[in-house]
Order: sequence, then structure tokens, then C-alpha cells
Amino acid sequence: MSFSSLQDKGMKNSEFLKGEVSFEQKAKILLEALSSIPNFVGETFVIKCGGITISDETLFNTFVHNVVLLKQLGINPVIVHDGEYEIDSVLKILGINSKFVNDIRLTDKDTMRIIEMVLCGSINKKIVQHINSAGGSAIGLCGKDGNLIKAEKISTTLRENGSNNVEKILDMGFIGIPTEINPDILFFIEESDFIPVIAPIGHGKNGETYHIDADGAAGAIAVAVSASKMIIFSDVCEEMDKIDGRKISVKNLNASINCGKIKGERFVEKLTACAKMVEECAGIAHIVNGRIPNIMIDLFTESNSSVSIVNDL
Repeated sequence: MSFSSLQDKGMKNSEFLKGEVSFEQKAKILLEALSSIPNFVGETFVIKCGGITISDETLFNTFVHNVVLLKQLGINPVIVHDGEYEIDSVLKILGINSKFVNDIRLTDKDTMRIIEMVLCGSINKKIVQHINSAGGSAIGLCGKDGNLIKAEKISTTLRENGSNNVEKILDMGFIGIPTEINPDILFFIEESDFIPVIAPIGHGKNGETYHIDADGAAGAIAVAVSASKMIIFSDVCEEMDKIDGRKISVKNLNASINCGKIKGERFVEKLTACAKMVEECAGIAHIVNGRIPNIMIDLFTESNSSVSIVNDL
């Protein structure tokens, strides 16, 4: 059944898209439309919430209600969020100019403190509060809590223009990648029936604080908890149309990236995180258009509009 055909169930599609229906109505639609939903009861879905979803009131409202709905249906959602829009806004207010290299923010210690404040103290609590207000029970975490995310510093390369055309290795400051996930706290929270909401902040072996790409954090967490699905909300949706078909195997995906058919550094990062998750825990990863309300419900229809990454077609 297609997403648009849900209106044949006595529901105006515009109302459904805007989130103007009750949890009970949404649950009824899902249970009628999705023969596969019982297969996911008790399973864990890791969901990465993007910046546009957080900053847009309508998108955010439907997102949190759908997260609560998943929990009510017996699925265990784990939320990982970023917050680039809000980080940019706060840094601008404070008069701090950011330098980006290969789309990565050069992050000194003072900037890292502000990023941690925004992600953990503002955005994380906003998501937790709204999930709780929507009828769920959420708890906010960052990678420092329960040794959840251990990380290490990353560097990047920059090719200088000129006759030498030399590549320089650049220290990006307090930008890290996850090296180890301790899922114990997530298992404990799951048993307590809470919804964990995770800010992508990790800690280094010497107590350093690192800002981690949210897609990479979500992928690492999905592997650690053996998630059956990872869902990434994307703001770079024009890149999704460059993939032939809406389902692609890891093998074909890697080939398309290596030959340059799929471009766009941010989108490639998302795809790489998805491929790693699929390879290491045999789940399915989806990239969805974060600009569409109720896109998470659309994901569970037969003709959903996501890009799905699978082991084999």
C-alpha cells in the first residue's frame, strides 16, 4: 500500500502529513497497512535526526510524535541528533567565525565548549522534553555518559593550489570519530522502557571532548546494539535522486562511490555510515528526506520514498 493511499482509510492525507491525527489513528493505519510491523516488535531502530527536522516546528512535532508511536507499537527507538543550524546560530551571536575544511568545522577548545553546550544542554533537552510532552518517556545522553562513545581525533587533508599541488594534513582540533561504543547504558534504558536521545559528543582516552559526526555516531551505535534498522534523516535530499532505484546493495553502493557516480561529501558520509551498519550487523539502513512531515510513517509502506541500503538485492 502506498503512502498516498492511506487517505482511502478515511483519513485526509493532508491531515496525516501535518500530524493532525491521534496516536490511535496512526497506530490503526500502520497495523492495517503494514503486514511487516509484527516482525519488528522488540527490535531496535537507531534514528538520526537532522538539523532541518529539529529547526522546523511542523517537522519536529511530527517527528517526536512518530518516535513515541514506534515505542507504543513495541519498537525500541534510539535517537541520535545533530545540531549544526543551532551551533552556527549561537557561534554567530557570540561573534565567532568558523572555518571549514572539507565541510568539517575547525574546532578549538573554546568552540568545542560552545558546541557541547548547544548539543547537550539545548537541543538534547528540547528533544527529550517534546518526546515526554507527546506521551513518551525520554532520557537525554551524550557519549560521555556511561562511557557510551569513546572517540579519537581525526585529521583531514587539503590539496594546495599551485605548481607543487601538495596535500597537507590538517589538525581539525576537537573533531573525532567513534572508536568504541559501550551499549550497556542503552540496554539498561531499553529495559526501563525509556527512549534514549543521544548527543554526538565523545570522550578521548585522556579526557578530551570531541564533536562527532552524527551519521557516524548513529552507525556505530546501530552496530553496537545490533539494530535491525538505521534511519537517517537527510537535509541533502537532491543527492538521493542520483541513486538508480530506491534500493541498493552495499557492493553496488561502494562501487558507485568509488567511481565517482555518487558525489557530495556529506551525502557520501551518510551512505558510508549506512553501508558499515548493514555489513556489520546485517540490518537495513534507510536515508529519508527530512523535509517531509511523517516521512518515518511513509518508510513502513511498500512504496516508501527512502533510499534503502541492503546486503544483497
